[in-house]
Amino acid sequence: MEVMTRPELDRRLAALASLGDPLRRDLYHCVTSREGGVGRDEAAATVGVSRSLAAYHLDKLVEAGLLDTRFERRTGRRGPGAGRTAKLYLR
Repeated sequence: MEVMTRPELDRRLAALASLGDPLRRDLYHCVTSREGGVGRDEAAATVGVSRSLAAYHLDKLVEAGLLDTRFERRTGRRGPGAGRTAKLYLR
């Protein structure tokens, strides 16, 4: 059996508790059910909330250590004028 320090146990319990919110749980399932990452717009549309609300909760899941992020240009265009890179969420 793994022996954890008190701070580590508290961190893990806080991460788990963040999934107690139904919206966060839905967003977590949305992200973890797809390969390659999910953008804010896609996650928001999947669970039926605004982009800003989805972004807030997705970022909270990242803070809790349950999701990671990466930035990627999804259009395939490069160079000046190619647009901003998208923030993707993944397990």
